Amino acid sequence: MAAGVAAIFLFALVLHLSLVKEETSHLLERENRAARTLAASMRFPITQVLLYEEIGLVAEAGLLDLYITRLAGNKDMRIAYVMVLGPDGVVLSHSDLTQFHKQLADPLTVTALAAADITLTMVGDPLNGGVIDVAAPLSISSKRFGTLRFGYSLAGMSAEVQALTGKILYISMSAAVLLVFIAFVAARIMTRPIRRLSDALNSVRLGNLDPAPLPERNDELGELHNSYRIMVNRLREEESERKRTQELLVSTEKMATIGTLAAGLAHEVNSPLTGAMHGVQALRKESLPSQKRDQYLKVVGESLENIRRAVSQLLDYSTVHATHLSDCNVGHLVGKTLELLDFQLDRGRIEVANRVPPLTVRADAHKMEQVLVNLVLNAIAAMPSGGKLDIGHIEDGAFLTLSVADTGCGIPEENLDRIFEPFFTTKGTGKGTGLGLAVCKKIVEQHGGRMRVSSRTGEGATFFISLPYTPR
Repeated sequence: MAAGVAAIFLFALVLHLSLVKEETSHLLERENRAARTLAASMRFPITQVLLYEEIGLVAEAGLLDLYITRLAGNKDMRIAYVMVLGPDGVVLSHSDLTQFHKQLADPLTVTALAAADITLTMVGDPLNGGVIDVAAPLSISSKRFGTLRFGYSLAGMSAEVQALTGKILYISMSAAVLLVFIAFVAARIMTRPIRRLSDALNSVRLGNLDPAPLPERNDELGELHNSYRIMVNRLREEESERKRTQELLVSTEKMATIGTLAAGLAHEVNSPLTGAMHGVQALRKESLPSQKRDQYLKVVGESLENIRRAVSQLLDYSTVHATHLSDCNVGHLVGKTLELLDFQLDRGRIEVANRVPPLTVRADAHKMEQVLVNLVLNAIAAMPSGGKLDIGHIEDGAFLTLSVADTGCGIPEENLDRIFEPFFTTKGTGKGTGLGLAVCKKIVEQHGGRMRVSSRTGEGATFFISLPYTPR
C-alpha cells in the first residue's frame, strides 16, 4: 500500500508537470499566432500610408505617426512598442518619440530588415514580462517601403499559466486521492481472506487445533485453505498420538518407580527383618542365658528400628507434608545443627568453618534443619579419616544459596546425575537407605528453591541449597 500510494502521487506529480508544460507551450503558440495575425492586419494599412506619402497624397509622417500612436495607446492590442523602419534602418515613426530618425543596427533590426516575411523572436522570459518581437516587411509587389516592428506583450500569460496550473494540480491531486482510496478499498477486499487465514494460523500457534471455518474458494487462497485444513487435521492426529504416547510413558515411569521403590524397600527391610526373625526364634528357647537374651532383644530392637527408619523415610519422600513458613534465621539454624552434631564432628576429627551470617528467610525451620542434619551427616560419612566442613552462603539476586562443602572422597562423575534418586546410595550395605538426599531435594523444592551438587572424585563435594530471599 505504501509503495502503491507513493507511485500514485509520483505519477500524479509527473502528469501535472507534463500537462503544465504542454499547456504552457499551447498558450505560447496561441500568442505567436495572435502576434502573427496582428502583424498581418497592421502591415497593409501602414504600407498604404507609406505609399500615399511617397506619391504626396498625405503629409509626410503625419498620418503614420497618428496611426502608430493609436496602436501604442490601444491596451487591448497588448503592444509594448511599435516602430516603422525605412529600408536603410532609419526610424520613420516610433511609439517612443526620442527614437525618431535614429538608425538602428541591433541584431533584431538587422534580421527584420533582411526578412522577406513575418518573423517572430522571443525576447525575455515569456512568464516574466517577456515580449514577442514581431517584424513584418512593408511592400507592394516587389517594391519594399520599409519594415514594421512591434513588441507583443506576454504580461497576461503568467497569470493565465498560474490559473491553469492550479486547475491541473487540483485535478491531478483529486485523481490521485481517488486512486488511493480505490486502491485502499481494493486492498482491504483482497486481503480480508488472507487476514482470516492468518488469524486461523495464529490460533493454531496458540494451541487451538479446531479448524476455523473458512469459505470454499476455487482460487489460490482456496488451495491454501485446503492446506490449512489438512495441516490442522494432521496436527490433531499427532497431538492425540503424542498424548497417548505420553500417557504410556507416564504409566511406564510409574511402574518403574514403583518397582524401584519396592526393590529398595525390600532390600532395606529384608536384612533387618531376617535378623529380627532369628532373634525371635532364639528367644523362644527357654534355656537361653539372660545375657544372650539381652543380646537378641537388642538385635530385634535395632532391626525393627532400621525397618521403621526405612519406612519413615519412604513416607517422607512419597508424602507431601504441610510446610509452615515463618521468618527463619539461617545463621542460627546452621549453628543449632552443628551444635546438635558436635559429638559426631569431634569424634570424626572434622574441622568446622561456619561463615553464615544471621540472615532471615521464609522457611520451615524444622524441615530445613532436617536437610542440614542430613547433609552434615553425609559429609561426616564422606570423611572417615577427618577433614574440613565449610558452610557458607551466596546472595544471588532473589535467592540465598547455602553451600555445604566437605573434603571427603567426592562423588564419581557418573553418579552425579543419580545422586538425588530414591534408594540410590554410595554407602556400603546397611549404612544408608538412599532416601536422604531425595527427601532433602523434595523439601527444598517445596520451599520454591532448588538443590544441586558439585563434586570430583578425591576432591570432596559441595551441596548448594538455594532458597527464595528478600534482603531486609
